[in-house]
Amino acid sequence: MEILKDFLHIFVPLFIIVDPIGCVPLFLGLTEGLPEKKRRYLAFKASLVLTFVLAAFALFGDRILLYFDISVASFRVAGGIILLLIALQMIQAQARATKSLPEEEEESRHKEDIAVVPLGVPILAGPGAITTVLVLTGGEPDLSLRLMVIAATVLVALLTFLIFAHAARISKMLGQTGTNLVVRLTGLILAVISVEYMARGLGELFPGWLKG
Repeated sequence: MEILKDFLHIFVPLFIIVDPIGCVPLFLGLTEGLPEKKRRYLAFKASLVLTFVLAAFALFGDRILLYFDISVASFRVAGGIILLLIALQMIQAQARATKSLPEEEEESRHKEDIAVVPLGVPILAGPGAITTVLVLTGGEPDLSLRLMVIAATVLVALLTFLIFAHAARISKMLGQTGTNLVVRLTGLILAVISVEYMARGLGELFPGWLKG
């Protein structure tokens, strides 16, 4: 049960920040006019890109922090702020500014394969998802934790593929109002998680400050 609890603490924020349900309209827009088989192929490839990018940061992200001499506590505070800003945008059902630029999306419509850019990066494996992985693994030498993060990433990628593979049906079933409602609810959960990240980081930077 303890392992399941730890896994859920990793999986839930990752799934929320990747936000495959909220990305359904964007996926449909980028793949408009393509046959169903091609859409499924792009969904699968984008999910693979998501897995490889986040897994790489789960394994080697702490070296990036070490290279720039950034403490894990400082990154938790900064990461919490970034995630809180994203959460506030989700609560307001706004398009996330940290995802991709309109120019990138427009250019991608003329490409044969949009699964890597912008679908895989930065729409799915964006700054928020990478930040979440770094916060979860930062300062933790335990390989089992990193493998658990990778396992959660694989599950998120699998669910993302299934959601994108049935994007048209989900969009029709939920409608814009339903999609916005789901995004708002998950944004609220993400806001709470981001505050926890910031509180933990501040507690490490200023021991006893939060208690006092």
